[in-house]
Amino acid sequence: MHEAIKRPSDVSELKGMIASRTITLPEQQEQVARMALAKPDVIAFGTVGSIAAECSVSPSTVVRAATGLGFADFRDFRGFFRLHLRKATGLKAG
Repeated sequence: MHEAIKRPSDVSELKGMIASRTITLPEQQEQVARMALAKPDVIAFGTVGSIAAECSVSPSTVVRAATGLGFADFRDFRGFFRLHLRKATGLKAG
């Protein structure tokens, strides 16, 4: 059984976890992770279906990628990237 992955606190930590191979994902889930880092807006404002289409994977792969990266579920994953974009643009949550 695999040890649970700790949810990253920010995008820099997520990048580091992927780069250091703290997180290893199957190839299709890795496509989702790469998309998330390259185009966080696609994740922040997308649906499971739209992200799956953008990454050429199934919707269930998007959900598995989110949990594989340490998030509770897709909603947590999307919220993480929404918060990241708010911080990057200087907008306050609310």
